[in-house]
Amino acid sequence: MVEMKLTALVALGVYLVWHAINLGIQKAGTGPDGIDLLDLVKHGISPSIGAASLFLLVLVLVFRWWGEIGLAQGPQRGTLKVIWPWLLFLALFAFSALGAGMPPATVTLFILANTLMVGWSEEVMFRGIMLRGLFRSGGIWVAILGSSALFGAMHVLNVFLTGDLRGAVIQAGAALLSGVFLAAVRLRTGSLWTGIVLHGLWDAGTFFIAAGGAAAGGTAAGPTALGDYGSIVMSLPLVLLGLFFLRHAGRDYAKGYA
Repeated sequence: MVEMKLTALVALGVYLVWHAINLGIQKAGTGPDGIDLLDLVKHGISPSIGAASLFLLVLVLVFRWWGEIGLAQGPQRGTLKVIWPWLLFLALFAFSALGAGMPPATVTLFILANTLMVGWSEEVMFRGIMLRGLFRSGGIWVAILGSSALFGAMHVLNVFLTGDLRGAVIQAGAALLSGVFLAAVRLRTGSLWTGIVLHGLWDAGTFFIAAGGAAAGGTAAGPTALGDYGSIVMSLPLVLLGLFFLRHAGRDYAKGYA
């Protein structure tokens, strides 16, 4: 095994390679008319999601980062006091998906497998590697806001896949807001695994609803299928609660976090 200190520069380098793998493979498989994000996850295991996830897994194992990014332990006591707002939205997604009609079993399994990999990949990248790297260089609030901003900005590039700039910007705004809440989950629960599962289930829920709408003859746009600005509206209470949970972050995490 090789050890490498996780700094902001290292985190940025990892991000650029990770994103090139993710977007590059997706773009290579996209036709000139673009692709619906739902199609990326419902027809089989996505090569781009799988490759990006495997890339991060190898890095974490080779450089022994699992402890400092929060993979060495499970959720700590009091986790429910932090994640309950997210669970309420997951319950809403479940009722909506059942009401719209769940997709066939094979499609359901592919969506679930791909979105859980997305949860792993994006949480390890942003609330794991990026959060730790930025913390070492600029402190806790630089880490929280910087990782959330990059998480949001990444989603703007979905325009190169879908051709829908407006949808990509809406998705980016929702990702930025929810990223603050997910940072609070990482810091307050002491484990990255909590965010990985919550993130994966959120994406799965939105795609289940989109798949049900598409099967019924509607239009599906992946995470934006709940309405033009539905994802941002839902993310507003999450960012406010996230900031509330982090109100003492400057004091509690000034010297470090588990």
